[in-house]
Amino acid sequence: MLNSFPMVKNGYEPQEVDTFIRGLEEAIVFYKMKEQYISQALVESQIASKKIIEEAEIRAFQIEKKALIQMEHLKQELNNTKKRLLNFKNEYDTFMDNFKSSFSESEMLSFADCLDELATTISTSEKENI
Repeated sequence: MLNSFPMVKNGYEPQEVDTFIRGLEEAIVFYKMKEQYISQALVESQIASKKIIEEAEIRAFQIEKKALIQMEHLKQELNNTKKRLLNFKNEYDTFMDNFKSSFSESEMLSFADCLDELATTISTSEKENI
């Protein structure tokens, strides 16, 4: 495109000015189309990013909900296990109390001596097999 126009008697050459203006108008149309494409791409990318963020938030909520449910289930299992362990301990203590009360003190000492002898025998046997 020309930046200067030849001088004529009454100013610039009208035909060249008209040609230059048409070129400017075409450039304006071209850049406006580019602007529309860029604007459209920007809007589409904003919509897509918003959708991605919404889907990620939904997925995060689902994961968190599932984790909370699993954690609650594990808490219940832990409480049940604690209760069973406490019941076992109580039953064991009751059994031991009943067991101890069914023997005299001398019988208990004799029984303890037998257990000591048995432990010694087992220990000796294990050492010989090694």
